[in-house]
Amino acid sequence: MSNAKPAPLVGLLVSKGSKEETFLGDIAFFKDLQKEMTSNGGSLFLFLLEGIQQDSITGYMFYEGQNKWRRQHFPYPDLIYNRISSRAEESNPSFLKLKELYKKKNRYFFNPCFFNKIECYTLLSSIRTLQPFLPKTWPYTSMEDLLKKLSIYQTLFIKPVQGYKGKGIYKLAANGTYFTVYHGSKKTNYLHYEFVSLIKKICEKKQYLIQEEIHTDTIDRCKYDLRIHCLYNRGKHTITGIGVRKAAQDSIMTHVPHGGHIISVDEIKHRLNEDTLKSLAEQIGQSLSSFYGFVGEFSMDIGLTRDYEPILFEVNSKPMKFDEQDIQIERIKRLSKLFVALAAEPKIDE
Repeated sequence: MSNAKPAPLVGLLVSKGSKEETFLGDIAFFKDLQKEMTSNGGSLFLFLLEGIQQDSITGYMFYEGQNKWRRQHFPYPDLIYNRISSRAEESNPSFLKLKELYKKKNRYFFNPCFFNKIECYTLLSSIRTLQPFLPKTWPYTSMEDLLKKLSIYQTLFIKPVQGYKGKGIYKLAANGTYFTVYHGSKKTNYLHYEFVSLIKKICEKKQYLIQEEIHTDTIDRCKYDLRIHCLYNRGKHTITGIGVRKAAQDSIMTHVPHGGHIISVDEIKHRLNEDTLKSLAEQIGQSLSSFYGFVGEFSMDIGLTRDYEPILFEVNSKPMKFDEQDIQIERIKRLSKLFVALAAEPKIDE
């Protein structure tokens, strides 16, 4: 009788697409991850919250020969990789029950939730060694408070607390008799009453934060920032790769969907303090995991000051695909090895 342990099984939790048996998210990434898991001696399947049953999960595996996802029944996996696409779905009772079950059984629920930007700032700013790397950030509470801060700082950014891909970001400037609002590469001047009306309309629709402007380094007089992918590895979080995004001329946005474009990290390699970036990845990963539960993967949006000091603008709990192929390939390889290692750890119910 064989004492061999069963192959590690990973469940990739996703959101439902608009058509039957389709999924939201980067499908090519899911397929590549499943393929890499197989080559590492494990298995990976996709599933939806509605596929959870009492003793099993109905999920899907991709079969290349048939070029289709096939529906199958699986036992509860050793590890769950949370790639749900909406915050609302993470408040679903089925999701909360599943997360609690894995916590009780001491099984990994990889990346338990989306991050809240204000919550993250409060957490990270409480750590003395991280404070120099954080721009001052406050929740938007009232127009009066915003105007007071503008009179002190002259320029500020406002960002949605639950935003992504740079959507809903504005730069505000006070210019004596009028105010200037920057959105992407567009710049508009407003009188006081027009400005108040506009900002109230923006900030009262959803929760916003206020952030001080940090004057960052430029290339060809254009803003740029770093997208840094981080993964848990043998007790600490390490950097997988660094992407660089450069804004269009006169734009406040480096995001590619908003006119930014990708440049090689080699162009700014001499400006990077890699030891500082590694230390940030370790400290931030440890802090996030202590607060949210196990955070195996995250990305950091970082700017460099004109003295090349890193400034952390944001951390993302569910990094999107990296357009740099070498980073994405390395990410998939490391994720798969990590899944196999974590799945092999002893569980409470064994």
